[in-house]
Amino acid sequence: MPNRRRRAQPVGGDVGHSYAALMRIVVGVTDNHWASFLRDRDDVTEANFWQPSSHGFKALAPGEPFLFKTKDPKKFNGFDIPGYHLVGGGFFDEYVEMRVSEAWTIWGVANGVGSEAELLMRAQGYRARSTSSVDPDPTIGCIILRNIFFAERGSEIPEPPHWARNIVTYAGYDLDSAEPRQDSEYVMDAFAALQHGARVDYAWEPDLRGVKLDWEGPRYGPPVLVRPRMGQGHFKRAVAAAYGHRCAVTASATFPSLEAAHIMPFAEGGEHAVANGLLLRTDVHRLYDRGYLSVDADLRLRVSPQLREHGWNGEEFYAREAAGYVIPAPTDADLQPRQDALAWHYETLFRAA
Repeated sequence: MPNRRRRAQPVGGDVGHSYAALMRIVVGVTDNHWASFLRDRDDVTEANFWQPSSHGFKALAPGEPFLFKTKDPKKFNGFDIPGYHLVGGGFFDEYVEMRVSEAWTIWGVANGVGSEAELLMRAQGYRARSTSSVDPDPTIGCIILRNIFFAERGSEIPEPPHWARNIVTYAGYDLDSAEPRQDSEYVMDAFAALQHGARVDYAWEPDLRGVKLDWEGPRYGPPVLVRPRMGQGHFKRAVAAAYGHRCAVTASATFPSLEAAHIMPFAEGGEHAVANGLLLRTDVHRLYDRGYLSVDADLRLRVSPQLREHGWNGEEFYAREAAGYVIPAPTDADLQPRQDALAWHYETLFRAA
């Protein structure tokens, strides 16, 4: 069976999901280790460009590009990624502030490290330069990027010619400005040269299968942007927040065991949206997806008789159903489960008999 999560290949032809005009690009200064780690993992399609402290980020709108610029190579011996180069990028999804443990639970290796312990160590290491106190689970700023891309080895692009060494976080380039920042055209061309390798997770974005992510003509041509919409991590974070970080069925608050479930699968026309999601404990999620559990249009828990008939212990769920359990819907009406999606699940997937 082919790997469904892979790097999108340039195929030429008509451009799909493009914008008429690119408004703004941000170039962020990245840890060379972070960039090298993610470059070498083709299965990772989104990334947390995290800040060791929460400083906010309002420089981009969703879908606008963010490029990675590496630091001084002398400080990162042993990494085969050139310093002071533009090496890749992604498309902005959202900015949130979360504790290290929460960021690891949602994005895992997309944080650019191999373990939660390493993420904590690196965040604390950077923070130690500005504070003497040690937070056992510090809050970090999370710039979330989707459909990330990286230059092939040897094809990295030198940093903008007029880049100032005192820029230690990021610089924005307003491309439609009457007086654009110096190097704006250079950055635009760099983005156009790099972004054809945007990674797409086809299990999450099946409608992008076959979409043209490149163009005919010169290497430095019009840029193509993958359509902006909610990524996997964004979906889980938003659903978790809407449900108070508790399982909608069991009220479990053990966050690492909770998952954001689609009520109506994306492949069936469901959206990547909170109103099409439920926060469920891992085992509850599996039962829900297989139709052993459902939630009807009145938000009542329904349990399939087949759960007992198949010899599985479902007493926890049968007891809740018998008590008339109604899931706690989000207070925001726009985030509450869509009745048509609930009805679809109950009528289509639920094992009623």
